[in-house]
Amino acid sequence: MAVLSVVLPVVIAVCYVILLWQYIRMEARHNFVRATTLKLTLGALFCITGIAGLLLLTLDGSVEIPDILVFCGLLCAVGGDYFLQFIRLDAKKFNAGIFFFALTQCFLLISMFMRFGIGWQEFVVTAAVLLLVLLLMKKQDWQLGKAQVPLTVYTVLLVLMAAKAAVSVFSPQAIAGRTLVMAAGAVLFLVSDLFLGIWNYHTDKRIHANLNWITYFSGMFLLALSLHPM
Repeated sequence: MAVLSVVLPVVIAVCYVILLWQYIRMEARHNFVRATTLKLTLGALFCITGIAGLLLLTLDGSVEIPDILVFCGLLCAVGGDYFLQFIRLDAKKFNAGIFFFALTQCFLLISMFMRFGIGWQEFVVTAAVLLLVLLLMKKQDWQLGKAQVPLTVYTVLLVLMAAKAAVSVFSPQAIAGRTLVMAAGAVLFLVSDLFLGIWNYHTDKRIHANLNWITYFSGMFLLALSLHPM
């Protein structure tokens, strides 16, 4: 099983890099159908990675409820991936995407609260990061329109999730490399949404969209990988 625990993530990582490269190419060509198909394929790959991790943990006798909740978050993210493809095309579908990703943050938060408990540190970090996000939004004059309320709720959940993951690295309950990998994935998730906001509300430069996709999918890959024994 030790060999499988090493080889499997490498094979999945190779598949991930190929799919991500193809997805960015299709987005650059404005091929909506193929880009959407590849995006959902990436989401499915992360779910498969999560299932593989849960099976390995089960064989190892160490699977826990928080692990299953992380997997539920991966499933919800697939719904978010689909609906966010319509970010500039359909306001209702965009809001549906926000809802699914908010569910993702909730599952991840509950998982971490169950495993590491609730501390004051994550709330201090959350307040500090939210202040920086608000300053960025004000400086760039983001006009959220009718999505302001759902985006505000989502942003608080996202920042709290990333903050909790980051401080959990220093928790006595941290699980070797798994907690560190999860924290890295959570922070990349946060960074990706900042790039998405800059691209959607401030500039149309393709570089910001590319950075959003790279950081988001890399973050999701690491979150899925955190379910593997290390």
